[in-house]
Formats: sequence, structure tokens, C-alpha cells
Amino acid sequence: MKKLNKKGFTLIELLAVIVVLAIVMVVAIPSILNSVDDAKKTSLQNATATVALWFTKQYELTLLGTNIGDDAVSKTYSDVFSSEGLPPESPTENNLTDALLKASGIAGGTSDVEGKVYLNGDLVCVSLKATKNGEFYNNVDPDKNSAKSAGCP
Repeated sequence: MKKLNKKGFTLIELLAVIVVLAIVMVVAIPSILNSVDDAKKTSLQNATATVALWFTKQYELTLLGTNIGDDAVSKTYSDVFSSEGLPPESPTENNLTDALLKASGIAGGTSDVEGKVYLNGDLVCVSLKATKNGEFYNNVDPDKNSAKSAGCP
């Protein structure tokens, strides 16, 4: 009598694998989503620090003179702030344009953020807020959608 050669998995074995994979996904997906949102928050904080550093440099160059060595005050900065300088207090409306964001190092002058820049004493304060569905927008915790530079109160 010939012996039948049975190959393959039983239905129970396949169901067991599917259940194990489902459990792994239930545990992993929230962790991944939290990591993505934390990365967005950190990116927004880094963007804020980059913009603040650029504005600090431009502000200091205007105090010292427009051309020092190889550095020069950016035309984008001087077109907006040369006559009055940076506002001495927080403006009521956002004063960071896409052109200023692009000049300060935010790639492409993204409209994914809006914000304000002003002088807080001798320090430059930059406050950025992520716009909905933008690169920096945090879906899980909306409180993480804004960041301030070190010069802010």
C-alpha cells in the first residue's frame, strides 16, 4: 500500500500564526505611532532652533554693520526688518513669511509652520506652530505642535 505524502500546514497551524502576528501588530503599532509623533516634535524644536540661530546672526550683523568678513546681512532679512529692526515685543500676527523661513534654513520655505519672531531684551525669540497636516504636525498630542526658542520667556 502506498503511503500518502502529506505536505503543508493544517488550518489550526495557520490560524495560530495569524493570531500571533495580530498580537505583535497590536503591540507594535502604537509604539511606532508614538515614535513618529515624538520625531515630529523634535523636528519642530530643531527647526525653531535653526530659525532662531539665523535670526540671531542677522540681528547681530545689523548691529555691527552689514558686511563683516565673508558674512553679510541677508537681503530677505533686511527687506523685512531693516528700517524698524526686529519688533521689541511679540507681534499680534505671525511675521515669519515663507521667504524668511527658507532663508533661515527651513527647506523650501515650507508653509507647514507659521510663527513670530521678536526681540526679548537682547535675545531673539522665535515661536513656531505646526499647521494641520503639515510635516511637523502632531496628530496624537496637539499640545506638541508649537515650539519656542531659548530666547523666549
